[in-house]
Amino acid sequence: MNTFIDEGIAHIAKVMRPALYGDLGGSYLPSTYWRQRLYRILDTTHLTNAQLRAVDSLLLELDEFDLCTKLPSSAHAQVQLVS
Repeated sequence: MNTFIDEGIAHIAKVMRPALYGDLGGSYLPSTYWRQRLYRILDTTHLTNAQLRAVDSLLLELDEFDLCTKLPSSAHAQVQLVS
């Protein structure tokens, strides 16, 4: 098990949400940045199942963030009703 990879995933999990949602000024690191970081981890060899699941979970979170922040507000309500 590569603890360097585990530490990288844990770091992203810890700081990604605050960076995406930011403060009153908004996001200060876009989802594309975090997606690139996660893809770099996926490009490393021999990830464990737990590591793959953690990265997948973070990527799904980014997908949801992108969906929620790029839809017009009227479509927002429709997505919430469907899910």
